[in-house]
Amino acid sequence: MNRVNQQIGFILKSQSFKETSSIHQVFTRDYGVISIISKGSRVKNSKYGSLLQPFKSLLLSWVGKSELKTLTGVDEHLQIQQLKGTSLYCGFYVNELILNLIHKHDAHLSLFNSYEQAIRKLSEVDQLEACLREFEKLLFDNIGYGLSLEYDADSHEPIQAGEQYRYIPGHGAVRYNSNSQDAILGSTLINLRLNQLNGKTELMQAKHMMRRLIDTQLDGKILKSRDLFV
Repeated sequence: MNRVNQQIGFILKSQSFKETSSIHQVFTRDYGVISIISKGSRVKNSKYGSLLQPFKSLLLSWVGKSELKTLTGVDEHLQIQQLKGTSLYCGFYVNELILNLIHKHDAHLSLFNSYEQAIRKLSEVDQLEACLREFEKLLFDNIGYGLSLEYDADSHEPIQAGEQYRYIPGHGAVRYNSNSQDAILGSTLINLRLNQLNGKTELMQAKHMMRRLIDTQLDGKILKSRDLFV
């Protein structure tokens, strides 16, 4: 029986199983996203129940050769402030992105570190939208669809701050003379690349662009967390 001890991880999603147990989708540092059952974790005096919550940095131990592992131990790893209000909704959104866009059992160390940093930032900073765009961009890098934000994909000239562009999935940013919602200023693309988004216009344009790109990857799947923002 395969045994793993003290693996750093975050619970992305949990669902009740039978009367007293839960099944968790967990994002781990070295094993990617895995499924773990916590037996008896929902009984009143469970030693695990209070720890098995989203957005807690945990040290998890489990056994099992099958797809569903069995939890054998859990401790808190690093203390992260509890997410509340809009920050909490943002956290659920980030969790859904991981669950929908990352293949199970594929380790992504850089993405795991970025996830941990994103959750910490969401608990500490006011610039939630900028934090989400930074994480989305890193997520695209990790799934093999890194964004090209430095040059015009057609002319190969550097992006100009004062020009308008349209970002085409799988191709890149191209000059675009239109007032439609998918038009985006060169300054927005530049600051998205530099993680320096600032101002209502840049944040709105970057959000619309990233949403279109993410929807392309989701291929019709619906993110329930988006309804929370409404």
